[in-house]
This record gives sequence, structure tokens and C-alpha cells, in this order.
Amino acid sequence: MGTNCQTKQRRILVVVTNPLGGIRTYLLTNVPRLAESGYVFTFLAPEGEALEEFKKDIEVWPGVELLGVPLRGRRFSLRPSVRRALRTGQFSLIHSQGLRAGAETAFANIGIGVPHVVTLHDVIVPQNDIPGRLKWLKKRLIGRLTSRADVIVPVSRDCAKNHLKHFPEWKRGRCRIEVILNGVDVERLTEVAETVDRSALRNEFGFPDDMRVLGFFGRFMPQKGFFVLLDALRELARRGYADRVRLVATKDPHGYRGEYMREVERDDVLSRLVRFIEPVPDIAAVLPQIDVLVMPSLWEACPLLPMEAMVLGVPVVGSDAIGLREVLHDTPSLAPPAGDANALAEALCKAINSPWNAEARTYQPLAKQRFDVTKSASHLRRLFDEYVFLDQ
Repeated sequence: MGTNCQTKQRRILVVVTNPLGGIRTYLLTNVPRLAESGYVFTFLAPEGEALEEFKKDIEVWPGVELLGVPLRGRRFSLRPSVRRALRTGQFSLIHSQGLRAGAETAFANIGIGVPHVVTLHDVIVPQNDIPGRLKWLKKRLIGRLTSRADVIVPVSRDCAKNHLKHFPEWKRGRCRIEVILNGVDVERLTEVAETVDRSALRNEFGFPDDMRVLGFFGRFMPQKGFFVLLDALRELARRGYADRVRLVATKDPHGYRGEYMREVERDDVLSRLVRFIEPVPDIAAVLPQIDVLVMPSLWEACPLLPMEAMVLGVPVVGSDAIGLREVLHDTPSLAPPAGDANALAEALCKAINSPWNAEARTYQPLAKQRFDVTKSASHLRRLFDEYVFLDQ
């Protein structure tokens, strides 16, 4: 069969509610590897700034298409756009990103029957539950719809257990659950890190050599625990560490940056300890410049940032939050109780007084093997191959 027909048979519709953060990184690291196997991608996502930024990331990919979903104020519905796309008959598989995208796509796919894979990128906790009234009814509807998918792919075991507790329908539905752990681009991280001036941040802010530089590079969202970290910094200052530690955090153009930055600016202690830098296009250019990555999350699904730090030999102080604890398990990282500012301060004291840089560097080879996205992408490709008929 000709190349055009094969390309048509291998075209995947990727449905995204918000191509930012971990989902954006997930797509940018996995999709090129799937494309090497001949898959071609159409991305469907809401119109707006996030989609325009994502468009810049993918415009060099061969055969890629982008479909914008119209916005009505700040609201949008994926289902009509997904259904129109599926009715063209050009897609051999749908890959939805997240619970909402999975549910709306499953609804749109009723009567059409294109094979459907849903990847879950978050967990459900009290602070991050289904919004609005009649929560129980919404959950039941979402569970029924997503159970129509062929495969549901949680990005961690924690993520799988969490969702199965909320959606028991999945155990009885047609879908199967297959965990595919997140991963990072080890080769690219290593190449970028080798070109970095590791003293650039110290020189920019005039930090002395004996100053311990902490890094917080998560988005400014409640789940990332930034306020917990600020309380921990206050505790460090109370204990006499104000001259020994500084925190560097990236400004977040999509998060609650005004609220977070104001909290720092109006506190004399915090304004002395915290420095904000502009967003960086590649985190691998910043991680080698800090002494410790701090990630005090309250919940995660399977975060990439601590993987990237460990691949580069940077010590990590995280938390025992769902999802994050799975990544930090059996590593030289510290994981104090999530949401406990005093416990976080104690862990940071250890990072200042008894740094474990040697242990972090020793763990690097294992981190590169454990977190390599090549394994995740290969697993995902095999899954796609099960449902995509390739006419030889």
C-alpha cells in the first residue's frame, strides 16, 4: 500500500484540555519517539495562549496537525470538535490526555468506535476533586464514560490505585488498566547540562561559595506546596540560617504568580531569602546551578522534575505526597511529611549541614536507567500497535 494510506492508518488524534506543565512535557518527550515508528499526530486542544505556545514546540514535526477548540469566555467543550474530527475517518486511534479529555472523548466516540487510550496525569484528592454540585453523580457519569475506553494508562501506580478507588466501574468495564510510568529525556538532559555555567546563578545574585542554593521550579499552584516552603524558610531564619541559604524560584506566567510573589515581597525575612528568575526554556540549564531541588508537593501523579534532578545528580528534598513518594522511593532523596513546614525545615537543615552530593552523583547511573523516557515511549508504542491495524 502507498505511503499516503499508511500515514492515514497511523494517524493519532491527541485530545488535550491544557497543553501546559507535565502534559506538555509528556507530549514533547513521547510523541517524537512514537513518530519514529511511523505514527503521525493531530492535536486537538482549546484555543488560546497555551495552544499557541505548544504550536511553536511542535511546528517542526513532520505531518503534524493542530485543531483548535473554540472558547466561550473561559469555557469550552471538547466533544463537538472531537466528534467532527472522528467522523472524517482519518484516525486509527485516539489518545486523550487526562480525565476530562478522556470522558468527553469517550462520549464523542459513541457510535464511531475508534480505539481509545486515556492517559491520566493527575490524582483525585479532597483539594483536587471533581468541582461543583452533585459530585457523586458527575463521578458516576465520568466513570461510566471513561470505562468505554480501550485502555486507561495511569502514569504511576499511585495514580492507578487512586483512580480505581474513585471509579470502580473501570474494573467491570471494557477498559483495561495499564500503568506506564513517566520518564525523561536522559540524553538531552545530559547534553544540555554539560554546556551549563554552573556558577551563573551565584554570579548573578552575588551568592558566596558557601551559600546553599535551593531551587523551586514547580508551577505556582496550590498542590506544589510553595506556601509550605515559605513557612519552612521562616523557620530556617528563626534557627539562624538566614545567612547560609537562598531559594531561587522561577516566575510562572500561567500560575498564581502575583499571590506568591506578594507573599514574599511583604515579608522582610522572605524577601531576603528568596530570588525570582525568569522562566527558562529548558530546566536542564538551571538544575546544575543549584545545590538542592526542593519539591514540597501536596499531591502529584508522577512528577518529572525530581527525575530530571536525579538524572543530573542534584540532591532532592521532596515530600511523601502521593505520586511523588513513588518517584523518590529507593533514592538518596529526603521525603518529609507533605504539608509539614517544620519537617521540611528539618530536612533542609540536613541539606545545609550534611549535604549528600556524593550520594546523589553515585545514584546518577541508576536514575538514568530508571527514569529514561525511551522505556515509557516503547511501552506506549507497543500499546498503540495493538489497536492500530497496519496494512503491510
